[in-house]
Amino acid sequence: MAVQREFGLAFPKAEYDRRLAAVRRGMAERGAEVLLLFSPQNLHYLTGYNTVGYLNYQCLLVPLEGDPVMVVRLLERPVAEATTWLATVFAYEDHEDPAGAVRRAVHEAGWASRRLACEQTSGFLSVRQYRHLEQVLGAEIQDGSGIVEGARLIKSPLELECHREAARCTAAGLEAIINAVAEGRTENDLAAEGYRAMVKAGGEFFSSQPIVTSGEKSGIPHTTFHRRALRRGDAILIEIGAVWNRYAAPQMRTAAVGEASREMRRAYDACREALEATLAAIRPGVRSLDVQAACQAVIDRHGYEPNFRKRVGYSVGVGFAPSWGEGQIMDLKHHDERELRPGMVFHVVPALREHRTFAVGVSETVTVTEKGCEILTSFPRDLFVRG
Repeated sequence: MAVQREFGLAFPKAEYDRRLAAVRRGMAERGAEVLLLFSPQNLHYLTGYNTVGYLNYQCLLVPLEGDPVMVVRLLERPVAEATTWLATVFAYEDHEDPAGAVRRAVHEAGWASRRLACEQTSGFLSVRQYRHLEQVLGAEIQDGSGIVEGARLIKSPLELECHREAARCTAAGLEAIINAVAEGRTENDLAAEGYRAMVKAGGEFFSSQPIVTSGEKSGIPHTTFHRRALRRGDAILIEIGAVWNRYAAPQMRTAAVGEASREMRRAYDACREALEATLAAIRPGVRSLDVQAACQAVIDRHGYEPNFRKRVGYSVGVGFAPSWGEGQIMDLKHHDERELRPGMVFHVVPALREHRTFAVGVSETVTVTEKGCEILTSFPRDLFVRG
């Protein structure tokens, strides 16, 4: 059973020590003496920092030796002190320059002459902010992108347990949504049932919003609930992922209102077969592109190649909105020769869309084991006809 926290650290301090040691090995390999981090995922991974105010300017400074320090908005300092193991948290007020607070942290820690590196791929540090930070620090900052992500790619047993707990909450959400399907009800009705069930089961604030999309709208990627009333014959594409200690377990399922057309069933059977082939291909040493090929072969054999021109899966782990995904760390896709390793976690997502007609899909969140893969999520893979 994963740690259930009322407040404070999600994991024992030893888990954070392990992560920090892995990041420091990556820093040493890149010649970085102090690493500046801005992504909420990376801050949370190394310290436990957990706030809904993560859009504010925040920076974790990690030295090769000594304790990391954090810079946050003054309003967020109590959160940093309550949810992390850090001894030193610098704060800036709303009328102050946040980069100036980073400079103060660097100088007070005695790191002004150290080789600084910064994650340059963070979506939470704009180009303007990065250039201003360089100017304020008066130092050349090397690229430290990917150092923390390299450690995040392999999940520990404690992290996997969080994925399992999230999967339990996701299953509760799927069951609630599917049981709510009926002609005349709205997408919002279904989404509301899913939200309620996942949160009641113990899930936290979401890292990706649930997708509940129906009818011809379901054939348009990344649409979701928008007050549409369900009609007989509609396909309903459902993709949800509950969160436990910031770890998500996404799952996709398909339902139909009253009846499922022959073409809908044919496409769904292709997706389910493709999922099974993909899961059978996942094991240590297999390349990302080989996993994609296993899925693609089934899709192509069923004649859906024009409808499936995307990755088959992506890494998942620590997540904050806008996404539960770690695709920036690793995808399962064409031309990617990286090999799978035990402890990696992926959301495997075969889905087919007939534009402005319908969509079907079925997915699982899995982890790579020593001999194959373990399916972390659990819910029947039927095409559910309800209402």
